[in-house]
Parts: sequence; structure tokens; C-alpha cells
Amino acid sequence: MQELSTQLLADLVSKRRKCLVQLRELGMRQAKMIAGGEMAELLRLVSAKQQLIVALQAIEQQLAPFHEQDPEARQWSSNDARAQCAADAEACRTLIQEVMAMEQAGERQMTERRDAVANQLRTVAAGSRVRDAYQAQANR
Repeated sequence: MQELSTQLLADLVSKRRKCLVQLRELGMRQAKMIAGGEMAELLRLVSAKQQLIVALQAIEQQLAPFHEQDPEARQWSSNDARAQCAADAEACRTLIQEVMAMEQAGERQMTERRDAVANQLRTVAAGSRVRDAYQAQANR
């Protein structure tokens, strides 16, 4: 069985935090792109986010064995190392909440944009039918 050292735990939690910070930054850029209607750029950004999500999932898999441990039984090299890992873990909890809130807001924005475009298309289609009807009357 793999040794579950506190140094490995600290490294993984730090990597998790960095990954979540990047996801938050991309989420902020995503919101601007949605608001600006920059769909081509948005697709590239979503692809980059997917890569980060895959990396985050790999980190989570590596962290899974640590969840079975008693945190109080872990032997840390120093109190500072333990405190830093705890701070990173707390930051991760906050970052996850922020990222999830941004994702929900982005989904709402995209739904609103889709509905607005659908309404515009219906208006254009109705106008086209009215024009065609007038032309048909004029040609009789």
C-alpha cells in the first residue's frame, strides 16, 4: 500500500488549491465572454476548463485514501506545515463554492441569451411571414 505521508497530503491539497484558483479565473473570463456574446472564444475557454477539471479529478482520486485516515493521527513535520495544509484545505472549500456559483450564474446567463435569441428568431420569422403574405396579396 502507498505510504500516505503528510507531505504528500500537503502537496496534493496545494495542487488542488492552485487548480481551483485557475478554474475560478477561467470562470470570471467565461462570465465576461458570455455577457459579450463571444461564443467562439467561449468554446476554447470551456475546453481549457475541461482540462483543469480532469486534472482536479485526478488530484481528488489521489486524495481519496487520506479521507479514511484520522486527521488527528497524522504526523506532521511541524505545526506550520499542518496549519498551511489546513489553510489550503479551507481555501479549497471556499474556491469550490465560488466556482460552483459562477457555473450556475453562467448557466443562467447562457439560458437567458438562448431565450433572447429564440425570441429574436421568432420575431424575424413572423415578420417574414407577414411580408410574404403582403407580397402574395400584391401579386394577385
